[in-house]
Amino acid sequence: MNLFRKLFKKGATATENEVQEGLKSSPEHGPSHNANNGTTGDSGYQDFVRKNFSFDATPQNFEVELHDSFRRYYADPALKFNINLTDPQTGDTFEPHEAFNVVYNEWKTIHSSWDRRSLLFSFWDETELNKLAKWQVVQRYNNDRFPVKSFKFQEQDVKTEDLKDVRLAIALAKTHRLLYNLEDARKYIEYAYKCKPHHQHVVVEYANILHLSDNEADKERAHQLIQFVLNNKVAVFGKEIPLLNFFCFGEGYLDSSVFATLYLKTDNRQLSDWDAMAVEYYYCPVFRLEHAGRILSDGDMVKALAKLMSLTEEFPWFKPGVLETKSFIEQLRTQMNNPQFMAKEVETLDYYLSVSRG
Repeated sequence: MNLFRKLFKKGATATENEVQEGLKSSPEHGPSHNANNGTTGDSGYQDFVRKNFSFDATPQNFEVELHDSFRRYYADPALKFNINLTDPQTGDTFEPHEAFNVVYNEWKTIHSSWDRRSLLFSFWDETELNKLAKWQVVQRYNNDRFPVKSFKFQEQDVKTEDLKDVRLAIALAKTHRLLYNLEDARKYIEYAYKCKPHHQHVVVEYANILHLSDNEADKERAHQLIQFVLNNKVAVFGKEIPLLNFFCFGEGYLDSSVFATLYLKTDNRQLSDWDAMAVEYYYCPVFRLEHAGRILSDGDMVKALAKLMSLTEEFPWFKPGVLETKSFIEQLRTQMNNPQFMAKEVETLDYYLSVSRG
C-alpha cells in the first residue's frame, strides 16, 4: 500500500520534540470540534455533520445520543420506543440526565462520539443485552470496536441452525471482515448471498468483502454490486440526495465503511467530511487507516501518527495498518536522525507482525 511513504514525501516536517510532545498533549481523542466549518456543497450531509459531530454536553444532547444509541444498539434505525422515566411509587417524572445521572456525568467528560456511544452501549447492556437476537449481539460488538467479542460469542453461542436467519450470517461476515479474516468473511457472505441474493444488506456486505480482495475480478464485481444498490436508491430518492447520505445510519442506509472510504477518496473530499464519517465508521480499521492518511495529507503529522498508534492498539491483527505505522515511524527516524525513536512502539509493532496471519 505504501500510503504513508507516498504522502510523507510531499509534506510537513517536525522535530523529535514536537512529535513526542504532540503525542503526549494530543492523545487520539478523535476529530476536532471545528470539523464542520468547511463547506462541501452537500447541505444534507452537512446537516449530518452538525447533528453528529459538534458536541455540547447539555442534557438535551444527552437525550438525543441516548435515543440514537438505543436504535444503534438494536441495529434498527426505525425502532420506535419509549423510555419510562416515571417513579412508580411517587409518580414523579424525571428527565433522562436526572434518571441516569451517573452515566450522564461520565458522558459529559468524553470528547469523541464513538466513545460516548460505547459508554451508552455498556449502559444498555445492563437491561437490554439478553433481549437481543443473536445477530444483534454480534452487530452490537462489531459496531463498538469489539469484533473479538463477536467471534467469542460465535464460538460459544452460535449454532449451525442459527444461520437460517440470514442477518446473523451478514453480521458474522462483518465480524470476520473487521478481523481481516477475509476468507471466512467470504464464506459467510456467500452463504447469505445464496439464500437472499436480493437482500440489500447481503449485497452491500458482499461488495465490502469482494472489494478488499486482491483479485481485480472480485473488485469489479464489488463495484457492480454496490452500483446496483445505489442505482436503486437514486431511483427512489432522486439525484438530489448527496451520495454520502446513503452511508449514514438511518432507514435503508448502506452499512459500508469500505465504499464510504472509497467515495471519500475518489471525490477528494475535505478532511471535515472524513471526520464526520468517522462518527459512523470508527469501528472499521480500513476506514481508520485511510482517515489517518487523509490527515497526513493536510500536513498534521502528529495527529496522523496518533491515529495510527490508536489503530494498531485496537486492531493489532490488521496487518496493513501495522505495516504503515511502522513505515511512518521509520521515516520519522530518518528525518530526525534518531534510529531509536519510538523503539518500544516499534518492538510492539514487530510482535504484532510476527503473530499476524498472512
